[in-house]
Amino acid sequence: MAKEPVVVGIDLGGTNVRWALVNRDGQILGRWETATATMPDQDSMVKGLAADLAACGHEAHSRRLDIQAVGLGVAGRVLRQEGRVAFSPNIPALNDCPLVPSLTPLTPWPIFLENDANLFILGEHWLGAGRGHDRILGITLGTGVGGGLILNGRVWSGTQGTSGEIGHITLDPDGRRCHCGNRGCLETLASGFWAVTWVKEQLAQGASSWLEELYHRDPDALGGEALVVAARQGDPLALKAFERVGKALGQAIATVVHLLGIPRVVIGGRFARAWEVFNLFMLEELHRRLTLFPFEAVSIVPAQLGDDAGLLGGARVAWDEVGGE
Repeated sequence: MAKEPVVVGIDLGGTNVRWALVNRDGQILGRWETATATMPDQDSMVKGLAADLAACGHEAHSRRLDIQAVGLGVAGRVLRQEGRVAFSPNIPALNDCPLVPSLTPLTPWPIFLENDANLFILGEHWLGAGRGHDRILGITLGTGVGGGLILNGRVWSGTQGTSGEIGHITLDPDGRRCHCGNRGCLETLASGFWAVTWVKEQLAQGASSWLEELYHRDPDALGGEALVVAARQGDPLALKAFERVGKALGQAIATVVHLLGIPRVVIGGRFARAWEVFNLFMLEELHRRLTLFPFEAVSIVPAQLGDDAGLLGGARVAWDEVGGE
């Protein structure tokens, strides 16, 4: 019996590396996770990824699957043609890292590198909330704010691999210093990290919230998940935090819509699980800011693929490169 062709989709994040074996139809036939913390520098990162790819190969062989290629997503500025990560704000070990050239001698399969937010929207375009649309803005809300563009049915990365980075549109020139070095980026207003930071600052100043006990007992335990839960339960401080998130998103989306006439926006990421909390604030702000484009012509929807979007986007890139349908 012939082996079934598959590709490997990889989502390399600041906390975990997620892997999947994916067939031509987008079915995930196997998945697992490893910890990024076990790879603190470039050398250990390359060796760790190579070892995990070897484990993928053994798993595929045991299941009569034939790996064709690897699609790898990383947050930050990615130079796809060179296979190099120029800058990764949440994984310093990858800054100026020739990742693909370093991995290529250690693995038998071709590896294709892409920005993780581009893979998110590519996955949603293939099998999720962007299916059937050829102009889409994708936004990921997590530790940071990522962005990707589908134009004329294809990912648009620009000449420097940074197009679509909505998280680094400046909304407040005198605002917080972003991890990218700029001030007042959307990311400093709408990401999980900065929303939690703002809440902790308010609690330190005596703000009233159901989160007070958790904050004073263990500040590190107050993260994005706790903030989402509190907002869903109606905590006033958590709701205020998501009002700030929604308004900032509305302002940034209006800018992109005015510039490119994008009719479809897909928002995902773990922090976006609070969709029902920030959605109304976002739409109200978008309606207020859209002066030259009909509000009714813009559709903003939650992602459908959850954590699998980036994995499937990586798989889609790999299949496209090796000629899979």
